[in-house]
Amino acid sequence: MEYFEYDATPTDELDIEQFLRKSSSRQEQRIEQELARIEEQLSEREEIFETHRSELESKLDWYIERIETAYRQRRDPEDLKQRIEEFYQLLRQERVKHWRDRQELEQERRELLRELEELSDADLSELL
Repeated sequence: MEYFEYDATPTDELDIEQFLRKSSSRQEQRIEQELARIEEQLSEREEIFETHRSELESKLDWYIERIETAYRQRRDPEDLKQRIEEFYQLLRQERVKHWRDRQELEQERRELLRELEELSDADLSELL
């Protein structure tokens, strides 16, 4: 937890309520910044996932076209079938990885929102 530095000289009276409000405000700002960071990461990771998915699907389409050509020309398509299966597996792995990554970030986000809610619910008079 970040502590508020209160610049009080010995002759100044300590204003506890102001001190607590400023501390709470700083804590809220920190949490809101963290939430913004998580939202940005979610967006970036969604873009990365879409790029990877698109590339894999493009390669997969290319191999499917090649296997169709091999069937038409009566060649052995076993190597192509293996490559297609590998790309399907890569797509599944990317989806699972993306889902897990998103779940972790969403969990962080929920925890921060909970902290923010607790801060906003805290009544300064209860702290005194």
